[in-house]
Amino acid sequence: MFSKRLNAIQSMVERLPGVAPPIRKSTPSSYSDTPFMDEITLIEMPRKFSFPSIKAYDGTSDLDDHVSQYRQRMLAVALPKESREATMCKGFVSTLIGPALQWCINLPSRSIPSFAILSDKFVEQFTSNRDLEKTSDGLYEILQHRAEPLRGYIARFNQEKVAIPECNIPSAISAFKRGLLPDGDLYKELTKYHCKTMEDVLSPSLGTCKMGRRCRQPC
Repeated sequence: MFSKRLNAIQSMVERLPGVAPPIRKSTPSSYSDTPFMDEITLIEMPRKFSFPSIKAYDGTSDLDDHVSQYRQRMLAVALPKESREATMCKGFVSTLIGPALQWCINLPSRSIPSFAILSDKFVEQFTSNRDLEKTSDGLYEILQHRAEPLRGYIARFNQEKVAIPECNIPSAISAFKRGLLPDGDLYKELTKYHCKTMEDVLSPSLGTCKMGRRCRQPC
């Protein structure tokens, strides 16, 4: 009776939006049990190989960032084709600690045949820790402070802009202009001309304005 109620409560929790599914514990038959299939487990690691240094993931930070960092650092390592898949899987486990490592340990025995499956299950488990995807509209929230140097504003704006997938350039240009101090020289200049690229917008702020460029036509 109690077990049924517990399972019902657990199912309700799993359906809540933004809540990661609880980590279910497996019942391994021995200490040699592994979540990887034999084609992964039985492959020997390359000799003299050491995994690239990467910050350990405990299940609380952005999972996309962790997976992306791991992929890029492993791609930079020369690995034999026949052992790459196994090395990717085993290496990923070594980057997990705390609840994230416990999750991996509790995966069903011999259920993971590839790194693609492992990363998919990882994302599914910790998806509530994914940072919300930024959009171009968020750039309108960046405003130049009264005492802030222009270079400081540009640095903050660019930092946010590069984090936006497929950033809409017209929106970025509009947001940059809107965020400038209205009594500043750059704001006054940019309101006179139509710019087509961010390079055109930023060029006068980084040096002498180059008048007569093809993009700088009076509105």
